[in-house]
Amino acid sequence: MKRKTKMKDHGCSIKRPLLTMPPFIRGHGGLISISFLMALFSGFGQSVFFGAYIPQIQESLGLTKTTIGSLYTMATLVSAVIIIYTGKMLDHLPLQRFVTFVLCGLAMGCFVLSNAQNTAMIFLAFLLLRQCGQGLMGLTATTTINRYMTTGRGKAMALIQLGHPANMIAFPFLAFFIARYMEWHSAWFIYGLFVLFVLLPGFWFYLRTHQETRHAKWEAQEKANNENPATALGKIWTRTHVLQDWRFYSLMALTVIPPFTGTAIFFYQGELATSLALTPLMFASSFPFFTITSAICSFLTGAVIDKHGEKSSLIVYPLCTVIGLLFLTNGHNIALVYAGMTFLGASFGIIATISAPLLARIYGTKHLGAIKSLFFSSSIVSSAIPPVLFGFLMDYGYDIKLLLSWVVYYTAATWFLTFRICDKKYE
Repeated sequence: MKRKTKMKDHGCSIKRPLLTMPPFIRGHGGLISISFLMALFSGFGQSVFFGAYIPQIQESLGLTKTTIGSLYTMATLVSAVIIIYTGKMLDHLPLQRFVTFVLCGLAMGCFVLSNAQNTAMIFLAFLLLRQCGQGLMGLTATTTINRYMTTGRGKAMALIQLGHPANMIAFPFLAFFIARYMEWHSAWFIYGLFVLFVLLPGFWFYLRTHQETRHAKWEAQEKANNENPATALGKIWTRTHVLQDWRFYSLMALTVIPPFTGTAIFFYQGELATSLALTPLMFASSFPFFTITSAICSFLTGAVIDKHGEKSSLIVYPLCTVIGLLFLTNGHNIALVYAGMTFLGASFGIIATISAPLLARIYGTKHLGAIKSLFFSSSIVSSAIPPVLFGFLMDYGYDIKLLLSWVVYYTAATWFLTFRICDKKYE
């Protein structure tokens, strides 16, 4: 009898760590991991990674800054249009097949860039890398989590969003480290091989049973909800319906602020540092405040969403942006710059975590890929505008702090929209 008790106690001691693990991780740990990796390796198509190679590409091909900047902007804008159609495929293709399509496109972009000899090849490489890296990998990560998870969505989004600050730190370091041993042509060829022979088999293996298990369960639940009036979630929102809803445009007006503001600050960080009477290195020392605060607020927002819903976080987000920009544009000492980047990091962390769960709650998950691709498209467009717009205005004598203050006015105006978007009477 004692032996049985001990065995029982011993068994409980083995299981105790599992009991302390949050339920949303126990049930969806693999899905969260794969989505995190998608967010992490979207770094192959992000500006922060390209920036490390732009000077080498310019020098090697004899391109001016205007030329390579224009190629990058045009590729980004074309990608924003294409993702409206490619993102919709996420609702119709098996996830394994869609991810294969994305990773093959990403690898092709790496190979094209590694062999680029003219502007046409540079444009094609930028287009493939922006479309498959920045666009579709991020879209797949957030859509997958919000489609297949109903509880713990907020916390799961907070976890996968860590992939973005992680690639902001890891990818530039990787680029500068590899540059010691090989030139950019060879480096991008190695990246293509890594995507093709490491990432692709890994994702393929994990998703091999996804369609018959998790996706089948989701489809059955969707069918039951639609057929049973007692459990029906309401109207099935298609992209056509969403385009007729005022909340779509209100949310878009709010979600374009971070990519626009972030691109302006990071792309013209040298000019901003000079305007603030700081050295570029001193200004760059504020980036950890941005990254760390973004990660912390992402976790806090996830917990708030799961417990209280999205409204409170949505209302706070524009306020953090306004406060951050006010500190930053008036920051003639490094302490104010740190404070500004801290508040901006908070706002970026909040909106990155809240946007996908909010779309899933308002519009459902059946056509989430198609709907979210519209928001991805608008974000990509907004990130392509600042290099051209700010550069043009600064050439005509406008100070970058003045330009960022205009963003403050816009953000303050959009704040009033947040109070109505989450009201259930509009659903």
